[in-house]
Amino acid sequence: MNELQWLKNNRYYAEDIDESKLKNIFYFTLIWNIFEKECCENFAEIGFHPRCIAEKLTSKINTSVLNDVCGYFKDRYVANNKTKTIFNDFKFGKDANDGKVYKDFVRKTLLANNASNKDKIQSLLYIAFRLRNNLYHGIKEVSKLYDQNENFKQINLLLMEIVDKR
Repeated sequence: MNELQWLKNNRYYAEDIDESKLKNIFYFTLIWNIFEKECCENFAEIGFHPRCIAEKLTSKINTSVLNDVCGYFKDRYVANNKTKTIFNDFKFGKDANDGKVYKDFVRKTLLANNASNKDKIQSLLYIAFRLRNNLYHGIKEVSKLYDQNENFKQINLLLMEIVDKR
């Protein structure tokens, strides 16, 4: 039995699984592994690495990639110069205080007309950390993972750029 057959037989994944709608999530697990090893000394910390990496790579990062990824998340999370419910429901940080600090930073960056590259990198890394934690903790319905595939595609583009420019 292969992994797909096993998942189809598993009580959580009885529906047909469309691997093409999950490929960016599959790639994320490998890209994150490389990012964590090469950019975070094998231990990525949301309270340290987004800020540190943003400071280091501000002038090195490909601004086209950065602006495209930031634009994607701005379109996803902002409308009429306000954050959407989908952003407001997004969980940041292990506790309410940390979560509020990270979320407020991301909100401020997404709502800014001309956010700095440093703030964009830092904000997108906060999003990457939360996507990672949301993926790995708790049971996920496949249909909800399908909805996240594009988010992971965008974060993968950012992480690849960061690893290449470190």
